[in-house]
Amino acid sequence: MIVVMPYGHTVPYTAPRSEQAKNNALFEQYVINDLSPMVERNYRVKSGRENHAVAGLSMGGGHALQIGLNHLNQFSAVAAFSSATPANFESRVKSNPSELNEKLKLLWISCGRDDPAFARWQRLDGVMNDQKVRHTFWPTEGAHTFSVWRESLAEFAPLLFH
Repeated sequence: MIVVMPYGHTVPYTAPRSEQAKNNALFEQYVINDLSPMVERNYRVKSGRENHAVAGLSMGGGHALQIGLNHLNQFSAVAAFSSATPANFESRVKSNPSELNEKLKLLWISCGRDDPAFARWQRLDGVMNDQKVRHTFWPTEGAHTFSVWRESLAEFAPLLFH
């Protein structure tokens, strides 16, 4: 397994808010147009979407959801740990749940029960259940911390090899 962990800020923290608002779209372009091709050129990577996953924590989890769901032709597994939620996540789930079920072998969401995002993810788990989107919502003890994310990664990673 090759793990690539890019820095998720294409726009500096010190940039004006109007510029920072472009970060998610710019980061998605960077991952798809620059980073992924560079990894494929320089490492022996199995081709095919069934061999590619995208995951992240906190803001990076929001990026993983955005990138993975926007590029289902490139990723078969998407995971978000205590993540931000893309603005269109709920509408995307409701608009075409069959596409998600068809293309994703694994959609994994985890969040600590003391995390500020927990109530939102608990509600979105209900939305995904109502829409019959196959997914795993894995609540755990803890807050928005590395110990929660390490535990989530330890549960998620082995599922990639089934």
